[in-house]
Amino acid sequence: MASLNIPSFPSVETLICPKCDWRITSYDLHGSVFFACPSCKSYVERLKSLEFGVKGKLSPPVLKPVLPLGSTGVLKELEFKVICYLEKKERNTAYCWREYLLYSPENGYVTLAEFDGHWSFIGGKEIFPDLAHFVPNGLNMIPYNGSDYRLFNKYAPVVTAMVGEADWDVVNEKIAALEFVAPPFMLVKEKTQSSPQRVDYYLAEYLELQVIAEAFKLDSAVFPVKTGIGAIQPSRYYDRWNTLFPITGIAIVVILLLQLLFATLVPEQELINDDFEITAVAGSQDNSFKPFITPAFSLNRVSSNIEFTFSSRVDNNWLEATIVLINEESNKTWEVTQGMEYYHGVEDGESWDEGSRETSVLISDLPRGKYHLNVYPASGDQHLSNLYIRAVTNVNMWRNTLVTIFLLLIYPAFCWYMMTRFEKKRWDNSDHSPFVN
Repeated sequence: MASLNIPSFPSVETLICPKCDWRITSYDLHGSVFFACPSCKSYVERLKSLEFGVKGKLSPPVLKPVLPLGSTGVLKELEFKVICYLEKKERNTAYCWREYLLYSPENGYVTLAEFDGHWSFIGGKEIFPDLAHFVPNGLNMIPYNGSDYRLFNKYAPVVTAMVGEADWDVVNEKIAALEFVAPPFMLVKEKTQSSPQRVDYYLAEYLELQVIAEAFKLDSAVFPVKTGIGAIQPSRYYDRWNTLFPITGIAIVVILLLQLLFATLVPEQELINDDFEITAVAGSQDNSFKPFITPAFSLNRVSSNIEFTFSSRVDNNWLEATIVLINEESNKTWEVTQGMEYYHGVEDGESWDEGSRETSVLISDLPRGKYHLNVYPASGDQHLSNLYIRAVTNVNMWRNTLVTIFLLLIYPAFCWYMMTRFEKKRWDNSDHSPFVN
Protein backbone atom coordinates (compact mmCIF):
# COMPACT_ATOMS: atom_id res chain seq x y z
CA MET A 1 0.00 0.00 0.00
CA ALA A 2 1.38 3.42 -0.99
CA SER A 3 1.77 5.98 1.77
CA LEU A 4 1.30 9.73 1.45
CA ASN A 5 4.35 11.84 2.20
CA ILE A 6 2.74 14.86 3.87
CA PRO A 7 5.25 17.63 4.67
CA SER A 8 5.57 18.38 8.38
CA PHE A 9 6.89 21.37 10.27
CA PRO A 10 10.66 21.37 10.89
CA SER A 11 11.84 20.56 14.38
CA VAL A 12 12.30 23.45 16.76
CA GLU A 13 16.03 24.29 17.01
CA THR A 14 18.21 27.01 18.46
CA LEU A 15 21.08 29.18 17.28
CA ILE A 16 23.54 31.24 19.31
CA CYS A 17 23.30 35.03 19.02
CA PRO A 18 26.75 36.23 17.84
CA LYS A 19 26.33 39.39 19.94
CA CYS A 20 25.13 38.19 23.37
CA ASP A 21 25.30 34.37 23.14
CA TRP A 22 21.55 34.09 23.74
CA ARG A 23 20.00 30.89 22.50
CA ILE A 24 17.51 32.03 19.84
CA THR A 25 14.61 29.67 19.18
CA SER A 26 14.04 28.92 15.50
CA TYR A 27 11.06 27.16 13.96
CA ASP A 28 12.71 26.82 10.54
CA LEU A 29 16.44 27.05 11.19
CA HIS A 30 17.55 25.76 7.79
CA GLY A 31 14.95 27.74 5.81
CA SER A 32 15.20 31.11 7.55
CA VAL A 33 18.00 33.60 6.88
CA PHE A 34 17.28 36.50 9.24
CA PHE A 35 16.54 36.26 12.96
CA ALA A 36 15.70 38.66 15.79
CA CYS A 37 17.48 38.13 19.11
CA PRO A 38 14.92 38.58 21.89
CA SER A 39 17.68 39.41 24.39
CA CYS A 40 19.92 42.07 22.83
CA LYS A 41 17.59 42.98 19.92
CA SER A 42 20.29 42.21 17.35
CA TYR A 43 19.23 41.61 13.76
CA VAL A 44 21.05 38.36 12.99
CA GLU A 45 21.86 37.14 9.47
CA ARG A 46 22.91 33.66 8.37
CA LEU A 47 26.30 33.96 6.65
CA LYS A 48 26.95 30.32 5.90
CA SER A 49 25.26 27.05 6.78
CA LEU A 50 25.52 27.48 10.54
CA GLU A 51 27.48 30.72 10.77
CA PHE A 52 25.69 33.89 11.79
CA GLY A 53 26.58 37.57 11.99
CA VAL A 54 24.96 40.74 13.29
CA LYS A 55 23.21 42.66 10.51
CA GLY A 56 21.96 45.52 12.63
CA LYS A 57 20.05 46.63 15.71
CA LEU A 58 16.29 46.23 16.17
CA SER A 59 13.88 48.32 18.22
CA PRO A 60 11.74 46.47 20.77
CA PRO A 61 8.10 45.96 19.76
CA VAL A 62 5.54 48.40 21.15
CA LEU A 63 2.88 45.73 21.60
CA LYS A 64 2.94 42.12 22.69
CA PRO A 65 2.08 39.73 19.82
CA VAL A 66 -1.47 38.39 20.05
CA LEU A 67 -0.48 35.21 18.20
CA PRO A 68 2.37 33.51 20.11
CA LEU A 69 5.40 32.52 18.05
CA GLY A 70 5.41 28.78 17.46
CA SER A 71 1.62 28.45 17.71
CA THR A 72 -0.17 26.62 14.89
CA GLY A 73 -3.57 27.14 13.35
CA VAL A 74 -5.63 26.11 10.34
CA LEU A 75 -6.72 28.80 7.87
CA LYS A 76 -8.10 28.16 4.39
CA GLU A 77 -7.87 24.43 5.18
CA LEU A 78 -4.08 24.77 5.49
CA GLU A 79 -2.04 24.42 8.69
CA PHE A 80 0.34 27.27 9.47
CA LYS A 81 2.85 28.06 12.20
CA VAL A 82 3.53 31.60 13.44
CA ILE A 83 7.26 32.27 13.02
CA CYS A 84 7.54 36.06 12.93
CA TYR A 85 5.89 39.19 14.29
CA LEU A 86 6.44 42.57 12.62
CA GLU A 87 5.41 46.08 13.51
CA LYS A 88 5.25 48.38 10.50
CA LYS A 89 4.39 51.95 9.63
CA GLU A 90 3.97 54.05 6.52
CA ARG A 91 7.04 56.11 5.76
CA ASN A 92 6.53 59.78 6.70
CA THR A 93 3.18 59.11 8.41
CA ALA A 94 1.95 57.94 11.81
CA TYR A 95 -0.07 55.01 10.39
CA CYS A 96 1.14 51.73 11.90
CA TRP A 97 0.01 48.12 11.86
CA ARG A 98 1.08 44.61 12.81
CA GLU A 99 1.88 41.59 10.66
CA TYR A 100 2.37 37.92 11.50
CA LEU A 101 4.34 35.70 9.14
CA LEU A 102 2.84 32.23 8.98
CA TYR A 103 4.79 29.31 7.58
CA SER A 104 3.54 26.17 5.88
CA PRO A 105 6.01 23.44 4.79
CA GLU A 106 3.87 22.83 1.73
CA ASN A 107 2.77 26.36 0.77
CA GLY A 108 5.44 28.67 2.13
CA TYR A 109 4.65 32.03 3.70
CA VAL A 110 1.40 33.92 4.19
CA THR A 111 0.74 37.01 6.27
CA LEU A 112 -1.91 37.92 8.80
CA ALA A 113 -2.10 41.71 8.98
CA GLU A 114 -3.90 43.64 11.72
CA PHE A 115 -4.76 47.34 11.60
CA ASP A 116 -7.05 48.92 14.22
CA GLY A 117 -8.45 45.49 15.10
CA HIS A 118 -9.22 44.58 11.47
CA TRP A 119 -7.54 41.40 10.19
CA SER A 120 -6.69 40.24 6.68
CA PHE A 121 -5.18 37.03 5.30
CA ILE A 122 -2.58 37.82 2.62
CA GLY A 123 -1.15 35.23 0.24
CA GLY A 124 0.96 35.25 -2.89
CA LYS A 125 1.17 32.97 -5.89
CA GLU A 126 1.90 29.95 -3.68
CA ILE A 127 -1.61 30.24 -2.21
CA PHE A 128 -3.32 31.85 -5.22
CA PRO A 129 -1.63 30.32 -8.31
CA ASP A 130 -3.37 32.63 -10.81
CA LEU A 131 -1.33 35.54 -9.40
CA ALA A 132 1.81 34.00 -10.94
CA HIS A 133 0.65 35.04 -14.42
CA PHE A 134 -1.46 38.04 -13.43
CA VAL A 135 -1.04 41.05 -15.73
CA PRO A 136 -3.01 44.07 -14.46
CA ASN A 137 -5.09 46.11 -16.86
CA GLY A 138 -5.53 49.62 -15.51
CA LEU A 139 -3.98 52.19 -13.20
CA ASN A 140 -6.64 53.23 -10.69
CA MET A 141 -8.96 50.30 -11.38
CA ILE A 142 -7.87 46.69 -11.89
CA PRO A 143 -10.26 43.92 -13.00
CA TYR A 144 -9.57 40.59 -11.31
CA ASN A 145 -11.71 37.45 -11.02
CA GLY A 146 -14.88 39.24 -12.11
CA SER A 147 -14.51 42.20 -9.72
CA ASP A 148 -13.12 45.70 -10.17
CA TYR A 149 -10.44 46.57 -7.63
CA ARG A 150 -10.18 50.32 -6.98
CA LEU A 151 -6.97 52.04 -5.87
CA PHE A 152 -7.19 52.71 -2.13
CA ASN A 153 -3.67 53.47 -0.93
CA LYS A 154 -0.09 54.11 -2.01
CA TYR A 155 2.70 53.88 0.55
CA ALA A 156 6.20 52.70 1.43
CA PRO A 157 6.19 50.33 4.44
CA VAL A 158 8.89 50.53 7.10
CA VAL A 159 9.57 47.78 9.66
CA THR A 160 9.84 49.32 13.14
CA ALA A 161 10.14 46.10 15.17
CA MET A 162 10.63 42.38 14.61
CA VAL A 163 10.32 39.22 16.68
CA GLY A 164 11.10 35.82 15.15
CA GLU A 165 12.60 34.89 11.80
CA ALA A 166 12.17 35.19 8.02
CA ASP A 167 13.79 33.87 4.88
CA TRP A 168 14.46 37.34 3.40
CA ASP A 169 15.75 40.68 4.65
CA VAL A 170 12.35 41.88 5.78
CA VAL A 171 13.75 44.77 7.85
CA ASN A 172 15.86 46.46 5.18
CA GLU A 173 13.67 45.63 2.19
CA LYS A 174 12.49 48.80 0.44
CA ILE A 175 9.28 48.49 -1.52
CA ALA A 176 6.54 50.71 -2.92
CA ALA A 177 3.09 49.26 -2.29
CA LEU A 178 -0.26 49.90 -3.97
CA GLU A 179 -3.50 48.56 -2.53
CA PHE A 180 -6.61 48.00 -4.66
CA VAL A 181 -9.81 47.08 -2.84
CA ALA A 182 -12.99 45.19 -3.70
CA PRO A 183 -14.26 44.29 -0.20
CA PRO A 184 -13.79 41.80 1.31
CA PHE A 185 -10.72 41.40 -0.94
CA MET A 186 -7.65 43.46 -1.72
CA LEU A 187 -4.99 43.21 -4.42
CA VAL A 188 -1.57 44.35 -3.24
CA LYS A 189 1.13 45.32 -5.71
CA GLU A 190 4.65 45.44 -4.25
CA LYS A 191 7.55 46.81 -6.28
CA THR A 192 11.07 46.54 -4.89
CA GLN A 193 13.10 49.73 -5.07
CA SER A 194 16.44 47.93 -5.20
CA SER A 195 18.08 46.58 -8.34
CA PRO A 196 16.97 44.41 -9.99
CA GLN A 197 13.41 45.60 -9.48
CA ARG A 198 10.77 42.95 -8.88
CA VAL A 199 6.97 43.24 -8.90
CA ASP A 200 4.84 40.84 -6.87
CA TYR A 201 1.08 40.63 -6.41
CA TYR A 202 -0.73 39.41 -3.33
CA LEU A 203 -4.39 38.79 -2.58
CA ALA A 204 -5.80 39.72 0.82
CA GLU A 205 -9.12 38.66 2.32
CA TYR A 206 -10.81 40.17 5.35
CA LEU A 207 -11.12 37.80 8.31
CA GLU A 208 -13.21 38.24 11.43
CA LEU A 209 -11.15 37.95 14.59
CA GLN A 210 -13.36 35.04 15.75
CA VAL A 211 -12.08 33.03 12.77
CA ILE A 212 -8.47 33.65 13.77
CA ALA A 213 -9.18 33.05 17.46
CA GLU A 214 -10.76 29.68 16.67
CA ALA A 215 -7.96 28.76 14.25
CA PHE A 216 -5.26 29.34 16.88
CA LYS A 217 -7.42 28.31 19.87
CA LEU A 218 -7.21 31.71 21.54
CA ASP A 219 -9.68 33.73 23.58
CA SER A 220 -11.10 36.50 21.38
CA ALA A 221 -10.87 38.85 24.38
CA VAL A 222 -7.07 39.10 23.91
CA PHE A 223 -7.45 40.53 20.41
CA PRO A 224 -7.37 44.30 19.83
CA VAL A 225 -10.78 45.96 19.63
CA LYS A 226 -11.99 47.09 16.22
CA THR A 227 -12.01 50.82 15.62
CA GLY A 228 -13.37 52.54 12.55
CA ILE A 229 -14.02 50.75 9.27
CA GLY A 230 -11.39 48.51 7.71
CA ALA A 231 -10.16 49.00 4.16
CA ILE A 232 -11.75 45.71 3.08
CA GLN A 233 -14.23 45.19 5.89
CA PRO A 234 -17.41 43.84 4.26
CA SER A 235 -20.63 45.78 4.66
CA ARG A 236 -23.59 43.65 5.71
CA TYR A 237 -25.85 46.18 4.01
CA TYR A 238 -23.96 45.68 0.74
CA ASP A 239 -24.84 41.98 0.83
CA ARG A 240 -28.44 42.76 1.73
CA TRP A 241 -28.70 45.36 -1.03
CA ASN A 242 -27.27 42.96 -3.61
CA THR A 243 -29.81 40.34 -2.53
CA LEU A 244 -32.80 42.65 -2.27
CA PHE A 245 -32.25 44.68 -5.43
CA PRO A 246 -33.11 41.92 -7.95
CA ILE A 247 -35.80 40.42 -5.70
CA THR A 248 -37.50 43.79 -5.22
CA GLY A 249 -37.24 44.56 -8.92
CA ILE A 250 -38.87 41.25 -9.82
CA ALA A 251 -41.60 41.81 -7.21
CA ILE A 252 -42.41 45.26 -8.61
CA VAL A 253 -42.60 43.92 -12.17
CA VAL A 254 -44.91 41.10 -11.02
CA ILE A 255 -47.18 43.57 -9.19
CA LEU A 256 -47.41 45.82 -12.26
CA LEU A 257 -48.10 42.87 -14.55
CA LEU A 258 -50.84 41.60 -12.24
CA GLN A 259 -52.37 45.08 -12.14
CA LEU A 260 -52.34 45.30 -15.93
CA LEU A 261 -53.73 41.77 -16.20
CA PHE A 262 -56.56 42.66 -13.81
CA ALA A 263 -57.31 45.81 -15.82
CA THR A 264 -57.49 43.71 -19.00
CA LEU A 265 -59.55 40.83 -17.63
CA VAL A 266 -61.84 42.98 -15.48
CA PRO A 267 -62.33 46.28 -17.34
CA GLU A 268 -64.00 49.28 -15.79
CA GLN A 269 -67.80 49.35 -16.05
CA GLU A 270 -69.95 52.48 -15.89
CA LEU A 271 -72.96 52.17 -13.57
CA ILE A 272 -74.29 55.74 -13.47
CA ASN A 273 -73.63 58.71 -15.74
CA ASP A 274 -76.39 61.28 -15.37
CA ASP A 275 -77.28 64.84 -14.44
CA PHE A 276 -79.91 64.75 -11.70
CA GLU A 277 -82.32 67.65 -11.18
CA ILE A 278 -82.36 68.97 -7.64
CA THR A 279 -84.94 71.27 -6.03
CA ALA A 280 -84.58 73.33 -2.88
CA VAL A 281 -87.04 72.73 -0.04
CA ALA A 282 -89.20 75.84 0.19
CA GLY A 283 -88.74 77.71 3.46
CA SER A 284 -85.88 75.45 4.60
CA GLN A 285 -83.67 76.91 7.30
CA ASP A 286 -80.81 74.44 6.74
CA ASN A 287 -80.25 74.94 2.98
CA SER A 288 -81.61 71.44 2.29
CA PHE A 289 -82.87 70.17 -1.03
CA LYS A 290 -85.33 67.42 -1.77
CA PRO A 291 -83.67 63.98 -1.61
CA PHE A 292 -83.76 61.71 -4.63
CA ILE A 293 -83.07 58.09 -5.55
CA THR A 294 -80.92 56.96 -8.46
CA PRO A 295 -81.81 54.06 -10.76
CA ALA A 296 -80.67 50.65 -9.49
CA PHE A 297 -77.51 48.93 -10.71
CA SER A 298 -75.88 45.53 -10.11
CA LEU A 299 -72.46 44.37 -8.99
CA ASN A 300 -71.67 40.87 -10.25
CA ARG A 301 -68.28 40.16 -8.69
CA VAL A 302 -67.73 38.67 -5.24
CA SER A 303 -65.98 41.87 -4.17
CA SER A 304 -66.09 45.13 -6.09
CA ASN A 305 -65.28 48.79 -5.76
CA ILE A 306 -67.14 51.85 -6.98
CA GLU A 307 -65.70 55.27 -7.65
CA PHE A 308 -68.28 58.05 -7.46
CA THR A 309 -67.67 61.42 -9.12
CA PHE A 310 -69.92 64.36 -8.24
CA SER A 311 -70.00 67.80 -9.83
CA SER A 312 -72.28 70.81 -9.92
CA ARG A 313 -72.26 74.33 -11.35
CA VAL A 314 -71.72 76.05 -8.00
CA ASP A 315 -70.63 79.66 -8.40
CA ASN A 316 -69.30 81.58 -5.42
CA ASN A 317 -71.14 79.10 -3.28
CA TRP A 318 -71.13 75.55 -1.98
CA LEU A 319 -72.96 72.25 -2.30
CA GLU A 320 -72.86 69.26 0.03
CA ALA A 321 -74.42 65.87 -0.57
CA THR A 322 -74.86 62.91 1.74
CA ILE A 323 -74.90 59.76 -0.36
CA VAL A 324 -76.24 56.51 1.03
CA LEU A 325 -75.41 53.38 -0.99
CA ILE A 326 -78.00 50.69 -0.27
CA ASN A 327 -77.81 46.97 -1.01
CA GLU A 328 -81.40 46.17 -1.94
CA GLU A 329 -81.07 42.50 -0.97
CA SER A 330 -79.43 42.82 2.46
CA ASN A 331 -80.39 46.46 3.22
CA LYS A 332 -76.78 47.07 4.24
CA THR A 333 -75.78 50.69 3.73
CA TRP A 334 -72.59 52.71 3.10
CA GLU A 335 -72.77 56.44 3.76
CA VAL A 336 -70.41 59.22 2.66
CA THR A 337 -70.70 62.99 2.60
CA GLN A 338 -68.99 64.96 -0.13
CA GLY A 339 -68.72 68.72 -0.48
CA MET A 340 -67.99 71.06 -3.36
CA GLU A 341 -67.31 74.77 -3.22
CA TYR A 342 -66.04 77.20 -5.77
CA TYR A 343 -65.28 80.88 -5.29
CA HIS A 344 -63.72 83.43 -7.60
CA GLY A 345 -63.34 87.16 -8.03
CA VAL A 346 -61.03 90.08 -8.69
CA GLU A 347 -58.82 91.70 -6.07
CA ASP A 348 -56.37 94.54 -6.66
CA GLY A 349 -56.84 94.09 -10.37
CA GLU A 350 -55.97 90.38 -10.32
CA SER A 351 -58.42 87.51 -10.70
CA TRP A 352 -58.44 84.65 -8.23
CA ASP A 353 -60.33 81.44 -7.63
CA GLU A 354 -60.34 78.65 -5.08
CA GLY A 355 -62.06 75.33 -4.55
CA SER A 356 -63.49 72.95 -7.13
CA ARG A 357 -66.82 72.14 -8.72
CA GLU A 358 -65.99 68.42 -8.66
CA THR A 359 -65.18 65.77 -6.06
CA SER A 360 -64.86 62.00 -5.97
CA VAL A 361 -64.85 59.13 -3.48
CA LEU A 362 -64.02 55.42 -3.70
CA ILE A 363 -65.86 52.68 -1.81
CA SER A 364 -64.22 49.23 -1.77
CA ASP A 365 -65.06 45.66 -0.73
CA LEU A 366 -68.66 45.77 -1.88
CA PRO A 367 -70.36 42.35 -2.10
CA ARG A 368 -72.30 41.08 -5.08
CA GLY A 369 -75.86 42.44 -5.31
CA LYS A 370 -78.29 45.08 -6.55
CA TYR A 371 -77.77 48.67 -5.33
CA HIS A 372 -79.12 52.20 -5.57
CA LEU A 373 -78.22 55.59 -4.09
CA ASN A 374 -80.25 57.80 -1.79
CA VAL A 375 -78.94 61.33 -2.24
CA TYR A 376 -79.53 64.18 0.25
CA PRO A 377 -78.25 67.49 -1.20
CA ALA A 378 -77.81 70.82 0.55
CA SER A 379 -76.48 74.10 -0.85
CA GLY A 380 -76.12 77.77 -0.06
CA ASP A 381 -77.48 78.51 -3.54
CA GLN A 382 -81.21 77.78 -3.48
CA HIS A 383 -81.36 78.27 -7.25
CA LEU A 384 -78.94 75.42 -7.99
CA SER A 385 -80.72 72.96 -10.26
CA ASN A 386 -78.44 70.01 -11.00
CA LEU A 387 -76.05 67.45 -9.48
CA TYR A 388 -74.00 65.32 -11.85
CA ILE A 389 -73.20 61.77 -10.69
CA ARG A 390 -70.94 59.23 -12.35
CA ALA A 391 -70.32 55.78 -10.85
CA VAL A 392 -67.71 53.34 -12.19
CA THR A 393 -66.92 49.86 -10.87
CA ASN A 394 -63.78 47.71 -11.29
CA VAL A 395 -61.64 50.83 -10.95
CA ASN A 396 -57.93 50.17 -11.20
CA MET A 397 -56.47 50.69 -7.72
CA TRP A 398 -53.24 52.32 -8.87
CA ARG A 399 -52.92 54.18 -5.61
CA ASN A 400 -52.86 50.89 -3.70
CA THR A 401 -50.35 49.53 -6.20
CA LEU A 402 -48.09 52.54 -5.77
CA VAL A 403 -48.37 52.32 -1.97
CA THR A 404 -47.41 48.62 -2.16
CA ILE A 405 -44.41 49.43 -4.36
CA PHE A 406 -43.40 52.24 -2.00
CA LEU A 407 -43.54 49.88 0.98
CA LEU A 408 -41.49 47.31 -0.95
CA LEU A 409 -38.82 49.94 -1.61
CA ILE A 410 -38.44 51.17 1.97
CA TYR A 411 -36.06 48.48 3.27
CA PRO A 412 -33.94 48.24 0.07
CA ALA A 413 -33.64 52.04 0.11
CA PHE A 414 -32.56 51.89 3.75
CA CYS A 415 -29.95 49.23 2.89
CA TRP A 416 -28.70 51.33 -0.02
CA TYR A 417 -28.40 54.38 2.25
CA MET A 418 -26.55 52.45 4.97
CA MET A 419 -24.30 50.77 2.37
CA THR A 420 -23.41 54.15 0.82
CA ARG A 421 -22.81 55.69 4.23
CA PHE A 422 -20.56 52.76 5.17
CA GLU A 423 -18.56 53.10 1.93
CA LYS A 424 -18.11 56.85 2.41
CA LYS A 425 -16.68 56.24 5.87
CA ARG A 426 -14.38 53.54 4.47
CA TRP A 427 -13.06 55.88 1.79
CA ASP A 428 -12.52 58.68 4.29
CA ASN A 429 -9.27 56.80 5.06
CA SER A 430 -8.10 57.00 1.45
CA ASP A 431 -6.62 59.75 -0.71
CA HIS A 432 -8.37 58.20 -3.72
CA SER A 433 -12.02 58.34 -2.62
CA PRO A 434 -14.61 58.08 -5.42
CA PHE A 435 -16.90 60.21 -3.23
CA VAL A 436 -14.65 63.27 -3.54
CA ASN A 437 -14.61 65.20 -6.79
